[in-house]
Amino acid sequence: MEEEQRKSRWYGNEHWFKFDHQAGLRRFEDISSLGETMSAIALRALKFQLEEELGFEITDALFTDIFRRVCNFHPVPALGCYAVLEFVQPIQRIFERHGIHGDSRYFVSSVWKTFRVRLDNNRTYKHILLHIPHDSLQFPDESGYSFSSLDDEELLLIDHYTDELFTPYVYETNPLIDSIVFPYCRLYCDVERLVNDPLGNNGLGISYSRWVPTGKGLGQKLRSFSTKKKAFNLYIKHHADVAKRMVEIGDNLLLIDCHSFSSQPTLLCSNPPDIDICIGFNDDDTCPGKVVIGNIKHHFLSRGYKVGINEPFSNSKTFDVPVKYHSVMIEVNKRMYMDEQSLAKNEHFDHVKNDIQELYNKLLW
Repeated sequence: MEEEQRKSRWYGNEHWFKFDHQAGLRRFEDISSLGETMSAIALRALKFQLEEELGFEITDALFTDIFRRVCNFHPVPALGCYAVLEFVQPIQRIFERHGIHGDSRYFVSSVWKTFRVRLDNNRTYKHILLHIPHDSLQFPDESGYSFSSLDDEELLLIDHYTDELFTPYVYETNPLIDSIVFPYCRLYCDVERLVNDPLGNNGLGISYSRWVPTGKGLGQKLRSFSTKKKAFNLYIKHHADVAKRMVEIGDNLLLIDCHSFSSQPTLLCSNPPDIDICIGFNDDDTCPGKVVIGNIKHHFLSRGYKVGINEPFSNSKTFDVPVKYHSVMIEVNKRMYMDEQSLAKNEHFDHVKNDIQELYNKLLW
């Protein structure tokens, strides 16, 4: 019965919308009160066009007020919102490009005819998988290494507390968010490197090695944390575990590659920029749409963070799986949530964690 009622609302408009897209239906439900079906479809499509031009989503209430102010159109009473210039100008440009003016006698009809597009809105996901590869301080027993044996330069490479930062407080209450944490230190095996990674020439490949002072005179010795064979075996297993989980979840998945970076110079970044949050993505089919990236960016900007796009690090981890998914990397500057010398959490830890957690609601259906 519910399905029949839902379809009846869309009768005659099947060319423009998918019945089974719950995110699209939900947003359409919110804006359908603006007028009759034809008007609502016109407004919904126009809102989509405006968001694509802005690069991030806006609320239905704000869009309604923008539309009213720009077009002198009054579908509902004033909502008391202020339409800022960055919204008004793009919508004016959209109208001008299509020859639509607010004083048109048949304004709603002309908008509907112009913007009757099929809204396969891929801005939200049915599941989030958190990939956390560099959080662990643990080494296999046979390695001969432990957290206490690492020097200051090596400690800077570890993404301290990222598991706690990104994983929801009560995981069991949100089945739409899952996480996979690599159990060993990245110095022993870095599962984010390529099989033949160029950084391997500098000792920063799948397994890490570096020359360190012997403590006796000016001599140095090579410090290797694992053999390539042992590291590669762990590497293959981890990739298989993640791929298996992604296939179990299926299509419409967002993989979030969860990291932190040091505010101090490291072996990986000699001159870290003054950025709080880094958002990275790939130039391929795994890249989320620009509105998704814009939503993530503006989420953090609105909370006072300085945001870098593919800076200081770029791209995001991908896996070869037969499912449709997007991947985005989020890196948090360690100075935001911890003391990099004592390695203790600072007073802002819970605040940063809450800001990250609130983002998930904007990315899920």
